[in-house]
Amino acid sequence: MARNTGSARCSHCGAEYRLFSIFNRDMQGLCKAWRGRHERACAAKTPAQRRSWAKRFEGMDRTESSITVDLEHPGFLDFQ
Repeated sequence: MARNTGSARCSHCGAEYRLFSIFNRDMQGLCKAWRGRHERACAAKTPAQRRSWAKRFEGMDRTESSITVDLEHPGFLDFQ
């Protein structure tokens, strides 16, 4: 049975991807596929590169974007 909603969170930067559909599609499967692609790329990036990617989603909430980010997440911070 297909699910109409889905969500996935990156373990490296905490970015969250959420999908909702009124059609009978497997949204959770699509979210898992996004997480797999995103985490492979995110693991190789520096915090500065992650921040650069996340700038276009900054300040958006779940009603404005399927991808939400929290720039206070440790994955975006440079540790000295």
